[in-house]
Order: sequence, then structure tokens, then C-alpha cells
Amino acid sequence: MAELANKGKHEEKVRVFTPPQPMLNGCILPGPVAQMQAFTGSSVRARTEKTGRPAWWCKFDKVVVFDGVEENEDGKLKFETRTSKGLTIARRRGDTETVVIPLDCSHCQEMLNRHEWKYDVQVCRRVVCWDCRERCRWEMEQEAVGAAKDGVDAEVKTEANRERADSVLQADQAREEEMRIKSGIECAPRTPVTISYGVQIGV
Repeated sequence: MAELANKGKHEEKVRVFTPPQPMLNGCILPGPVAQMQAFTGSSVRARTEKTGRPAWWCKFDKVVVFDGVEENEDGKLKFETRTSKGLTIARRRGDTETVVIPLDCSHCQEMLNRHEWKYDVQVCRRVVCWDCRERCRWEMEQEAVGAAKDGVDAEVKTEANRERADSVLQADQAREEEMRIKSGIECAPRTPVTISYGVQIGV
């Protein structure tokens, strides 16, 4: 009896999400040198042409477009997705999106004779499978990491430009003093300057 009871219970399936695997040298085509294994559609990271939203291929939901995320009142995340799943007649009122796949590999560029692969697809707002929901979560994390990196890069660039401007100013001042000494012009002592509310005030 105990065995029958155990058989009646549904075992909980352990699911593990596998992020998109980068292909060797960015090659998505099987080749004798670049990439020996054929790529899986889910590993290709595409973008929509208009809004730059992440898109990918799923064997259940077909083409998936991740539009963003909303937080419910209970704190749970709700992923906004559109897919090309279903019959054409069921998607007749959907949006037409142009999906762009960058081809960064010289082998792909040579074989396909292009630097990016574009195609139009009709998508409708739909919920997606578990793997695609986890993919949405992963894409959201990647966007956050990219935004943080861009902020740090912008700060470093601003600091570098400031240091470059200071060094140029110091070099100009040294050159000016050298020219005065060579010309026999006596250099007047520098007057301390205080900057207050954007106005230079001599002390």
C-alpha cells in the first residue's frame, strides 16, 4: 500500500537554468576551423531593431522578445514577453519586430556575406516557459551589470579628461614663463585666486 501511495505522488522535478553559452570566436556556424559544433538557438543573443530589447529562440515559444519587468503588489516580478508561438492567423494582430543578430565572426561574415542577420517576425504578448522566464531574469541581471559598467567607464573617462586638461594648462603656464625669461620680462608674483560661486576673486 505504501508503494502505491508513493507511486501516486508526483516527484518534483529539479530545474537548472543554463545561461547562453558563448560560441568560439563568436561563430554561430559549424566550420572546419572556427566552430566544430553546431550552435543551439537559445545561445544566440539577438536584439530588436527599434528598441534594442533582448530576443532569442526557444523550442517551445519560438522567437521570444523580452520587453521588461514589472513588480506586483506582493513583490513578485512579472516579466513582459512577446512570442511568435502559435498559428499565423492567431498572430495577425501582433506586432512586427525586426530581430537583429550581430555576426562578429569573419567565418560567418564570409559564409553569409553580411555583418548582421536581420529578419522580421510577428509577435504577440504571451507568457513563456520556465526556461524563458529564467532567461528574462538573466537578461535583466546582464543589463544591470552593463549599466553599472557604463557608469564606471564614464566616470573614469571624465576623470582622465580632467587630468589631461590640468596637465595641458600646467604645460602652457610653464611654456609661458620660459618665454618670458628668455625675453627678459620679469614675471610678476602670482596672486592667489579664490573661486566662489563660479567667479574668480583675487585675494
